[in-house]
Amino acid sequence: MNIYRCLICGTPFLGGAKPTHCPFCGVRQRHVVAAEEYRIVAIGELSEKSRENLQRVLELEVENSTFYLGASKVADTVAGDALLRALARLEAEHVSIVARILDIARPEELFEPGESSPSHKQNLSESRKREERMVHLYRRFLEEAVEDRVKQVLEAFIEIETEHLALSEEEPNA
Repeated sequence: MNIYRCLICGTPFLGGAKPTHCPFCGVRQRHVVAAEEYRIVAIGELSEKSRENLQRVLELEVENSTFYLGASKVADTVAGDALLRALARLEAEHVSIVARILDIARPEELFEPGESSPSHKQNLSESRKREERMVHLYRRFLEEAVEDRVKQVLEAFIEIETEHLALSEEEPNA
């Protein structure tokens, strides 16, 4: 059994082989290291622009997490429900990461189901729009970031949200 740690969320976990993605925040394998190799990138003082952009990231991640929770309640299949709940959990973990960088508490509404369409198909379409918007904004925020840790997190979030786009293209099997 091996001990791994994620460079983005910092969560340690046990496993045999190195996973393809962090089981907590969803980042790709390249962000997962053996526990003894783990080194956090220091944040230091955040620029006003990075603070402002991270506040927006926090808002978007909360909105998406609550949307996915609400949408999971009208999913057409067990797999659709599982997909939406998994996305809600990943977005909630992203909120935790950003809240730590901003040195604030996680928002209370994070675990409340949000508004969604009564149609699972429409919710998948809305999911795609949300993820596309996040990727676009996060790329802009990455260009504006000056702190290495903020850049590291935004790059990882862009990868994750891009992978989420593919999930909304197909209807999960029952």
